[in-house]
Amino acid sequence: MPISFPGVTTSLRSIGKRIVAAPPWLVLAVAWLALVVYAFPGQMTQDSWDHLTEARNGVFTDFHPPSINLVFRWLDYVIAGPFLMLVVQSVALLLGLYGMFRRTFAARGAAWATFGLYVFPPVMMPMAVIWKDGWMAGFLTVGVVAMFDARWRGRILGLVALFVASAVRYNAFAATLPLIVLLFEWRPHLRWWKRYAIAAALWLTVTLAAFGANRLLTDKPMYSWYSSLAVYDIVGTLTYVDRDYSDSELEQLFAGTDLLVHHDIHKTIRALYTPKDYLPIINDAKLSLWGLPINGVVPAPAAVRDALGRVWWDVVSSHFGAYVEHRLAVTGNVLSVGSARVPGAVTKRDAFRWPDYVHQMGQGTGWSKLQHKWTRAILWIWRNTPIFVPWIYVVISIVLIPLAWRHRDVLALLISGLVFEASLVPLAASGDYRYSHWMVITVCVAIVVLTARRARAVRSPVAIPEPPEVAT
Repeated sequence: MPISFPGVTTSLRSIGKRIVAAPPWLVLAVAWLALVVYAFPGQMTQDSWDHLTEARNGVFTDFHPPSINLVFRWLDYVIAGPFLMLVVQSVALLLGLYGMFRRTFAARGAAWATFGLYVFPPVMMPMAVIWKDGWMAGFLTVGVVAMFDARWRGRILGLVALFVASAVRYNAFAATLPLIVLLFEWRPHLRWWKRYAIAAALWLTVTLAAFGANRLLTDKPMYSWYSSLAVYDIVGTLTYVDRDYSDSELEQLFAGTDLLVHHDIHKTIRALYTPKDYLPIINDAKLSLWGLPINGVVPAPAAVRDALGRVWWDVVSSHFGAYVEHRLAVTGNVLSVGSARVPGAVTKRDAFRWPDYVHQMGQGTGWSKLQHKWTRAILWIWRNTPIFVPWIYVVISIVLIPLAWRHRDVLALLISGLVFEASLVPLAASGDYRYSHWMVITVCVAIVVLTARRARAVRSPVAIPEPPEVAT
């Protein structure tokens, strides 16, 4: 005879009902606190320290968008360190997700949908780190919600949010293109060609304004393309060519680039190349091909940059097929094709490589026991499940597009994620999960929203109109 505990069961049901009936603000607050407890005061990587260093020095280079360094400088003035950066990026994403789900659900349902997605590890993990990627994702979601504001001032504020997203990440223009062109409406009932012409012009304006702002903020141009993507494409393309070039041929090709290797050059090129990262090309302890700067404030000499630009064009234009092979190999690594261990998906709690520098910056290198245990649990999920694998989200996104055809908001999100991911084909210089973070968010939102709307349509055989416009 089974043993029952009616009192305990009743209590659990009562607790469950209270949790489900929690006010939306409380549900959102708990979700945000979960992220803060995990991340506090904000995890830092090499890019994060670059941002903080330039913010405190007050000298901005263009290796990272200087806009993110300027914002860091302002917030660090109020509370030293990364905490306010964490607050802004996390609150922006929280409110943006809630606004998106509010177009489909009642307030409480939208809050619980936000909670579930916000703490979903593939969405949450990059938001724990002080990265331009987290800022971009947060302000993209806020901008999307504002596109549906019934007031034109709200839509303009949405464009401002998308400007911020574009300013903190150089290739964010790929994500904003579908969002602005498909969602922005200056006035109702405009002819389609006028509407899209205005939206396209506004996207171009937002994009140029973001690039212009970063250019104005740059104190020391580093011409980072030459030190990163240019040499990566040169080495990658030459790795995939069918023949072996002699040392004399390559010496002639690389004339003026300050090449460091002069024996077995092509063999060295193939030994250094990896689709995972460009860094070995310029910082391998023994075989670096060039000694090009990737930090500091002194760029490579103009003559070297000109020579590398010439070599890039000569190599890519002469061996375009090999260039495509190289870019596809890098893209395969970005998407984690053939591997479930997605690089950079979970930032570890290891102490920074230079703890003395961290202490000089007034920051700590320790983490709480709870944070360590939580990270180990997420790492177990990363190792044993495929939920971080980007190519899976690409496939799901493509499958969902036909289902989203009559849902303009969802369609714009899916296309935005895919176009942003596509921009990595020519632009990625390494493979890192955070590059796919925006696409993962768009796919997850689309799954939740389309499932809810289609379930509602099945329950109500009468045609379901577009969801009501919700003011932000």
